[in-house]
Amino acid sequence: MRKTLSITIAGLILLLFALAPALAQEGPDEWESNDTMDLADSIDGFTIEGEIGRHDDEDDWFMLEGQEGYYPTITLYYDDYDCDIDLEVYSGDEFVGSLTSTDSPDSGQFDIPGTCYIHVYIYDGHGEYTIEIEPGDRDRDRDRDRDRDRPRARDCEGPDEIEPNDSRRDADLIEGYGIEGYACEGDEDWYVLNGQEGYYPYITIWYDDYECDIDVEIFSDRDLVGSLSSVDSPDGDEFEVMDVCYLRVFSFDGEGEYEIEIEPQEDGGGGGGGSDCEGPDEWESNDTMDLADSIDTLYFEGYACEGDHDWFMLEGQEGRRPYITLYYDEDMCDIDLEVYSGDEYVGSLTSTGSPDEDEFRVPDTCYIHVYSYDGDGWYEIEIEP
Repeated sequence: MRKTLSITIAGLILLLFALAPALAQEGPDEWESNDTMDLADSIDGFTIEGEIGRHDDEDDWFMLEGQEGYYPTITLYYDDYDCDIDLEVYSGDEFVGSLTSTDSPDSGQFDIPGTCYIHVYIYDGHGEYTIEIEPGDRDRDRDRDRDRDRPRARDCEGPDEIEPNDSRRDADLIEGYGIEGYACEGDEDWYVLNGQEGYYPYITIWYDDYECDIDVEIFSDRDLVGSLSSVDSPDGDEFEVMDVCYLRVFSFDGEGEYEIEIEPQEDGGGGGGGSDCEGPDEWESNDTMDLADSIDTLYFEGYACEGDHDWFMLEGQEGRRPYITLYYDEDMCDIDLEVYSGDEYVGSLTSTGSPDEDEFRVPDTCYIHVYSYDGDGWYEIEIEP
């Protein structure tokens, strides 16, 4: 017994020595190990604080969550007397630029149409660093010089627009249910919604139909799924949008202000019967990973039926090692849960008792798959980062 205990203690000591370098080298906004793009720490703010250069820690990776916009200005601060820290910026897997000056602060603006990754690495020495992210748009003066016959951006900019938003790539991100803009002849306004519209949004446009005729096209990613092109205002309809929703607004005749209202609808006007198995935080159909409901909280509720599947996608609030607890009425049903990191299965909660709980390692996007093993009933899921 004593020999077993000694071996166990010795093993724990070795484990602590193995972990100590990573823990000692972790800045306030880091979760080591974050040494590769796949292990990048998710950041939803505009400041990152880290430390690098000790105990063979030479790389820190971070993934931004869209708050940076498409043309952010990124500034790197560090003590340039003690160390030389550099930074690379990626749009998805594509390298788009770097900050490699030997002086601090070092700053630059980057074109990032995809997911933004920041790779910090040590060139010399060791030390702490701070990164500031300022959302921005492309150089408006440069664009106006290039397209002088087009209407000036400021003349055609409404309250919810940041010109230029004349192409899909420059679409303004909209997180609410209303958009106010201004359309000129020859100008286009593009918007990308953040998922709040659901799969079957009812979209309505208002404008002064005595002064102008303004149309809207609705896209599910790159597929045109419909339009509002009546000469009368208001004009509204329901659309099926199974992917990222883009809106393209343009003036067919004249110029003027417009308002767009977005109303999520259930099951394309009520067909399909999905609402019988729909909980408060569900949007049926969410039966596959591709149709997973986006969840940005640490608690949500659902309803599981036999033969039905509920998929949810977390937005990073869970961290990399979330503790997940599942509650349900075990006298009425037996509900199970699977956890995925991206496409990779990482574990499950399949006990016949409630609550059921465990910790999971999720370095990638976290998906939760809930299903009923037996019976129908309500469930609650709690997430502790």
